[in-house]
Amino acid sequence: MRAEERDNTWFRRLFEEHHKYIRNFIYYLSGDLSLADDLTQDVFLLAWEERDKIKNETAKSYLFTIAKNNYFRHHRKKAIRLNFSSTLINESNNESPEFIMELKEFDQKLQSAIAEIPDKTRAIFLMSRIDQMTYSEIAAVMQLSNKAVEKHMSKALQLLRQKVDRKL
Repeated sequence: MRAEERDNTWFRRLFEEHHKYIRNFIYYLSGDLSLADDLTQDVFLLAWEERDKIKNETAKSYLFTIAKNNYFRHHRKKAIRLNFSSTLINESNNESPEFIMELKEFDQKLQSAIAEIPDKTRAIFLMSRIDQMTYSEIAAVMQLSNKAVEKHMSKALQLLRQKVDRKL
Protein backbone atom coordinates (compact mmCIF):
# COMPACT_ATOMS: atom_id res chain seq x y z
CA MET A 1 0.00 0.00 0.00
CA ARG A 2 1.38 3.36 -0.99
CA ALA A 3 1.82 6.13 1.57
CA GLU A 4 -0.94 8.21 -0.04
CA GLU A 5 -3.44 5.33 0.14
CA ARG A 6 -2.45 4.65 3.75
CA ASP A 7 -2.96 8.34 4.57
CA ASN A 8 -6.38 8.33 2.91
CA THR A 9 -7.47 5.19 4.76
CA TRP A 10 -6.20 6.53 8.08
CA PHE A 11 -7.89 9.88 7.59
CA ARG A 12 -11.20 8.34 6.48
CA ARG A 13 -11.23 6.20 9.65
CA LEU A 14 -10.31 9.21 11.81
CA PHE A 15 -13.09 11.28 10.25
CA GLU A 16 -15.74 8.57 10.54
CA GLU A 17 -14.90 7.83 14.18
CA HIS A 18 -14.73 11.42 15.44
CA HIS A 19 -16.65 13.77 13.14
CA LYS A 20 -19.98 13.49 14.98
CA TYR A 21 -18.41 14.10 18.40
CA ILE A 22 -16.30 17.05 17.24
CA ARG A 23 -19.30 18.66 15.53
CA ASN A 24 -21.50 18.16 18.62
CA PHE A 25 -18.77 19.52 20.88
CA ILE A 26 -18.48 22.73 18.86
CA TYR A 27 -22.26 22.99 18.64
CA TYR A 28 -22.54 22.66 22.42
CA LEU A 29 -20.02 25.45 22.82
CA SER A 30 -21.50 27.77 20.20
CA GLY A 31 -25.19 26.94 19.88
CA ASP A 32 -24.77 27.54 16.13
CA LEU A 33 -25.03 24.52 13.85
CA SER A 34 -23.64 26.34 10.83
CA LEU A 35 -20.61 27.51 12.79
CA ALA A 36 -20.16 23.98 14.18
CA ASP A 37 -20.10 22.58 10.64
CA ASP A 38 -17.58 25.19 9.48
CA LEU A 39 -15.26 24.78 12.45
CA THR A 40 -15.49 20.99 12.23
CA GLN A 41 -14.29 21.21 8.63
CA ASP A 42 -11.42 23.39 9.80
CA VAL A 43 -10.51 20.85 12.48
CA PHE A 44 -10.28 18.00 9.99
CA LEU A 45 -8.49 20.15 7.42
CA LEU A 46 -5.80 20.92 10.00
CA ALA A 47 -5.71 17.24 11.00
CA TRP A 48 -5.08 16.31 7.36
CA GLU A 49 -2.32 18.90 7.07
CA GLU A 50 -0.74 17.69 10.33
CA ARG A 51 -1.37 13.95 9.72
CA ASP A 52 2.31 13.06 9.96
CA LYS A 53 2.47 14.49 13.50
CA ILE A 54 -0.71 12.86 14.86
CA LYS A 55 -0.38 9.64 16.83
CA ASN A 56 -3.32 7.24 16.86
CA GLU A 57 -3.29 7.11 20.67
CA THR A 58 -3.74 10.87 21.02
CA ALA A 59 -5.80 11.62 17.89
CA LYS A 60 -9.10 12.08 19.73
CA SER A 61 -7.77 14.55 22.29
CA TYR A 62 -5.80 16.32 19.54
CA LEU A 63 -9.00 16.85 17.52
CA PHE A 64 -10.93 18.12 20.55
CA THR A 65 -8.10 20.51 21.41
CA ILE A 66 -8.10 21.91 17.87
CA ALA A 67 -11.90 22.24 18.02
CA LYS A 68 -11.83 24.04 21.36
CA ASN A 69 -9.09 26.42 20.23
CA ASN A 70 -10.85 27.16 16.94
CA TYR A 71 -14.09 27.94 18.71
CA PHE A 72 -12.54 30.25 21.29
CA ARG A 73 -10.52 31.96 18.60
CA HIS A 74 -13.67 32.73 16.57
CA HIS A 75 -16.16 33.60 19.28
CA ARG A 76 -15.14 35.02 22.61
CA LYS A 77 -17.97 35.83 25.01
CA LYS A 78 -20.80 35.99 22.51
CA ALA A 79 -24.41 35.74 23.63
CA ILE A 80 -25.69 32.31 22.78
CA ARG A 81 -29.09 30.94 22.09
CA LEU A 82 -29.29 27.18 21.76
CA ASN A 83 -32.03 25.97 19.52
CA PHE A 84 -32.42 22.32 20.31
CA SER A 85 -35.53 20.70 18.99
CA SER A 86 -37.66 19.27 21.70
CA THR A 87 -38.59 15.66 21.16
CA LEU A 88 -40.98 15.83 24.10
CA ILE A 89 -43.23 18.28 22.30
CA ASN A 90 -43.35 16.10 19.20
CA GLU A 91 -44.27 13.02 21.22
CA SER A 92 -47.29 14.55 22.92
CA ASN A 93 -49.90 14.08 20.19
CA ASN A 94 -52.70 12.87 22.47
CA GLU A 95 -52.21 15.41 25.23
CA SER A 96 -54.44 18.35 26.07
CA PRO A 97 -53.68 21.78 24.60
CA GLU A 98 -52.90 23.06 28.11
CA PHE A 99 -50.32 20.31 28.63
CA ILE A 100 -48.69 21.00 25.26
CA MET A 101 -48.54 24.72 26.05
CA GLU A 102 -46.95 24.03 29.44
CA LEU A 103 -44.47 21.69 27.80
CA LYS A 104 -43.52 24.33 25.22
CA GLU A 105 -43.07 26.93 27.95
CA PHE A 106 -40.89 24.55 29.93
CA ASP A 107 -38.84 23.79 26.81
CA GLN A 108 -38.28 27.50 26.16
CA LYS A 109 -37.30 28.05 29.79
CA LEU A 110 -34.91 25.09 29.64
CA GLN A 111 -33.31 26.25 26.37
CA SER A 112 -32.84 29.73 27.77
CA ALA A 113 -31.32 28.35 30.97
CA ILE A 114 -28.92 26.10 29.03
CA ALA A 115 -27.85 29.07 26.90
CA GLU A 116 -26.97 31.03 30.06
CA ILE A 117 -24.63 28.37 31.44
CA PRO A 118 -20.95 29.37 30.98
CA ASP A 119 -19.35 27.92 27.82
CA LYS A 120 -17.14 25.23 29.33
CA THR A 121 -19.76 24.13 31.86
CA ARG A 122 -22.44 23.98 29.14
CA ALA A 123 -20.21 21.90 26.86
CA ILE A 124 -19.47 19.45 29.69
CA PHE A 125 -23.15 19.22 30.64
CA LEU A 126 -24.26 18.56 27.05
CA MET A 127 -21.49 16.02 26.39
CA SER A 128 -22.71 14.14 29.45
CA ARG A 129 -26.45 14.42 28.83
CA ILE A 130 -26.71 14.43 25.02
CA ASP A 131 -23.67 12.41 23.90
CA GLN A 132 -23.84 10.26 27.05
CA MET A 133 -20.09 10.51 27.58
CA THR A 134 -18.70 9.40 30.93
CA TYR A 135 -16.98 11.87 33.22
CA SER A 136 -13.67 10.16 32.42
CA GLU A 137 -14.21 10.60 28.68
CA ILE A 138 -15.16 14.24 29.14
CA ALA A 139 -12.14 14.81 31.39
CA ALA A 140 -9.83 13.39 28.71
CA VAL A 141 -11.40 15.49 25.95
CA MET A 142 -11.46 18.71 27.96
CA GLN A 143 -8.06 18.04 29.56
CA LEU A 144 -9.51 18.30 33.06
CA SER A 145 -9.57 16.07 36.11
CA ASN A 146 -12.62 13.93 36.84
CA LYS A 147 -13.25 16.07 39.91
CA ALA A 148 -13.33 19.23 37.77
CA VAL A 149 -15.87 17.61 35.44
CA GLU A 150 -18.00 16.67 38.47
CA LYS A 151 -17.86 20.27 39.71
CA HIS A 152 -18.91 21.61 36.30
CA MET A 153 -21.82 19.15 36.19
CA SER A 154 -22.88 20.14 39.67
CA LYS A 155 -22.68 23.80 38.72
CA ALA A 156 -24.72 23.22 35.54
CA LEU A 157 -27.45 21.32 37.38
CA GLN A 158 -27.58 23.94 40.11
CA LEU A 159 -27.93 26.76 37.56
CA LEU A 160 -30.63 24.86 35.68
CA ARG A 161 -32.60 24.18 38.86
CA GLN A 162 -32.47 27.87 39.74
CA LYS A 163 -33.56 29.00 36.29
CA VAL A 164 -36.16 26.34 35.56
CA ASP A 165 -37.61 25.98 39.08
CA ARG A 166 -37.91 22.21 38.77
CA LYS A 167 -35.70 19.26 39.58
CA LEU A 168 -34.02 17.82 36.53
